[in-house]
Amino acid sequence: MKTRLFLWITALALLSGCGSSNFYQLHPKSVQNTGTRAHKSTAIIGIAEVEVADYLTKSEVVTRMSAGRIHVHEKDVWAGSLSKNIQSVLQQNLSSLLPSRTFLSSPWEEPINDRYRIYVTIDRFDGYENGKVILQGRWSLVNKEENTVAYSESINYTSQGGKTVDEIVETQSRLLDRLSRRIAGKIRARL
Repeated sequence: MKTRLFLWITALALLSGCGSSNFYQLHPKSVQNTGTRAHKSTAIIGIAEVEVADYLTKSEVVTRMSAGRIHVHEKDVWAGSLSKNIQSVLQQNLSSLLPSRTFLSSPWEEPINDRYRIYVTIDRFDGYENGKVILQGRWSLVNKEENTVAYSESINYTSQGGKTVDEIVETQSRLLDRLSRRIAGKIRARL
């Protein structure tokens, strides 16, 4: 009896495709300048933990069916925390775009000598199944010593990509590159 039950459970598991998930990660797009490299300054800029909307804290990749309806892809999952992945990609992109600065991602051991910190909140970061991807939220550059906001703005980026989950993730990485370039430009202009 136990053998039959075991065979039945095994057959069901094989038919349902258990264990055949696809894992995804966002990745940096900014390429470091390979020419003469500026000397790294002692200026450290901290990147605080990225806050994401509740629906983005799931391990599964989420796409949008309509304005109010999302689709959770049970077999397409993030390879780790999406929030930490976004933070890591921002750090790598910004380090490539501004090689004279040092960017550190939290958590870090205090005290660190970072006068400025970047805060990012993502309210929406998903793609429609037609390939249109949207990144909405806000970011701020905060002067930690003076407890003031040096710069802050809302973001609302849209990009058309492919329709597969692979292509949607690729488009999301491009939108993070766009955000990184915006942040780098403001840091160059203000610091």
